[in-house]
Amino acid sequence: MIEKEVKTWLDIAPAYMNFLLRFVRNPRKAFAKVAGSAEVSSDLTSVLLGGVALSYLIVIFGASPELKRDPGNIANALSGLDYHLLPVLGVFMTLVLAVVSHLCGKLYAILSRLGAKAPVGKWDPKLGGSVEDSVNAALGFAAVYLPLAAGVICASSWLSEDSRIGAAVSGLFLGVFFLIYFPWSLSSTHRNTGFGQALLAFGGSIVLIAIAFNLLAG
Repeated sequence: MIEKEVKTWLDIAPAYMNFLLRFVRNPRKAFAKVAGSAEVSSDLTSVLLGGVALSYLIVIFGASPELKRDPGNIANALSGLDYHLLPVLGVFMTLVLAVVSHLCGKLYAILSRLGAKAPVGKWDPKLGGSVEDSVNAALGFAAVYLPLAAGVICASSWLSEDSRIGAAVSGLFLGVFFLIYFPWSLSSTHRNTGFGQALLAFGGSIVLIAIAFNLLAG
């Protein structure tokens, strides 16, 4: 099983590494070929599969014994899953993230503009493209974020059990990375959409989802 995962990763590694290096420096350059295409990119789907394979390898080889024995953590759940299902799960979860954030972001942008007469400003919520553009953004982002999260979790697992500061720093780092790079990815795949516009649209989508959950829970 491990040998097959290593081979899968090595087959996709060149394209994945090229995307990763461009993405970290500037997502706009990483997404340049698919910006505003309104078509889901097969290349980005392959890149995501490379990220899923790398995440799996990181969990298998990088997690501490304590992390692997803990039945309640994400790393243990991933290592216990059938590795054939991981790519499907990764694509499905990414698709859900993209579609929900796109629809809610668009809705929030519309609601925020009700009664407004001035043109959309630099810091007004906006997603200037299609749901396919949001899917491409999510595919590329997840390809980088999944192994990053796996690496941070596994690295933290080697710290002493009472190292709450390390866990807090790790969680803060992952949260900040998500809040910066996911909106940046959205603005990179949606034409005529700035980072601030994508950030506010994504933040508004979170607000709408939270309101919906509260209404359903109540």
